[in-house]
Amino acid sequence: MAHHQDDNTARSDFFDRITPLIADGRSANHTTTGNSASTSSGPLQVKVPADVLAYIECTLGIEPNNSWVVVAFAHNQLATVVRCDLPESLQNMARCDTPESVTFMDFGMTEAQELEFIAIGRHVGELIAREPSTTSALLLYIAEDVTVSDQHALAVMGTGNAVIAAQFALQGVPVQESWLIHHNKLWHLRCSFTTECTVQGEDIQDPRSRPLYRALNPRRSPDPDREATSRKLAFPPETTVAPEEVPDTQDLLAHRPQVVLQWLNLWDDHLRNGPTMLNSDEVAQLLAAVEHPPIRNALLATACFDVSTAIRGLVGLKQFPAEIAALAELFGNMSDGTTVREGLEGESERPPDWQRIAQLEQLSRHLLPLSDQHSGGVLAGILVWIEWVRGRGSIAKDYLRQARQRFPDEQYLMILEEFLKQGPVAGWATRVESAWSPQHAA
Repeated sequence: MAHHQDDNTARSDFFDRITPLIADGRSANHTTTGNSASTSSGPLQVKVPADVLAYIECTLGIEPNNSWVVVAFAHNQLATVVRCDLPESLQNMARCDTPESVTFMDFGMTEAQELEFIAIGRHVGELIAREPSTTSALLLYIAEDVTVSDQHALAVMGTGNAVIAAQFALQGVPVQESWLIHHNKLWHLRCSFTTECTVQGEDIQDPRSRPLYRALNPRRSPDPDREATSRKLAFPPETTVAPEEVPDTQDLLAHRPQVVLQWLNLWDDHLRNGPTMLNSDEVAQLLAAVEHPPIRNALLATACFDVSTAIRGLVGLKQFPAEIAALAELFGNMSDGTTVREGLEGESERPPDWQRIAQLEQLSRHLLPLSDQHSGGVLAGILVWIEWVRGRGSIAKDYLRQARQRFPDEQYLMILEEFLKQGPVAGWATRVESAWSPQHAA
């Protein structure tokens, strides 16, 4: 491949094949999920690697660091973007002070590492292949803490990439190119232009300086300090006073269904209209609802869809008694049950209502400092879940780390921790029609 530094230098056929990217410069809501929209000024041109990085950052809402990023293509257009944490074994092999680095230098990749890369490649390859419009992919390995030589880093990433790319091919998603990026320089691990690629160690322009970045984010400040990042969660103060006992969940559902319905409607009202000034009675009711796992699930489903779908689904799944549906003049069914169950897993065919999820985030942040030992860990877990379904796994893990320190015995956080350790990507984040973008959370 030839050089990529600026628009006037020669470019490989790779950039020719992915242009034009049709994007509406007046609104980022379409383009950040990979959808197409015509513009009066014509298509945006993807000309250099910085344009691809700009597209990734606009789609994810964050600048990916220490990440493995997959960009799917729908023929000649950029489409789905999936970000995962860069596998820890790859990070360690790219550092000169680790046993993994020494072992790789002496013996190459271990069997355990190969199995890890096979599993990663198979899992993410299957997710990417779920989108029927996908025709190929670009793999990017973005490493921040590289302390070995460039040739050693290329060998490490190239070896891991070969295993992962092979798994993508088995899923019917050929990898066009693979890039290694560290210290704002670009190396090609796999190049569509030639087996003797000359793009090794070239400087990359600032993605935020590119016209494509400004077109996809017309309202976004270029100030990196204002980009979406993980925040410190505002927990309630610790107290030596024991919180009141939580009523038995099954007794509550069976004998006080009108209370459960009242709680759901109160949450739904705030999700529809946005958080407002709360009196002490409303705060107590909102917090009491999250302390019961089935009601918590109903609240998440209410945020994703609506309260009727949540009630019908929870009754269909037999997590709610039929009396709750009867009070709401509804009937449970397994169709909504499937939607609710898959929605809680972030992969329902029915896309979520991202605006309602944004309201859930605001309300949960407002309630968290007012919570107690029973409800606080659940509210923090809801914030973890929101970031995960948005596709922002790193932020989700940081929130989880903060929450586990403050609420070490909360079962919901333990469940989320075990789940996130497996490294799954929310199915919504892998499909154009359901992926979240920062503009949805306005």
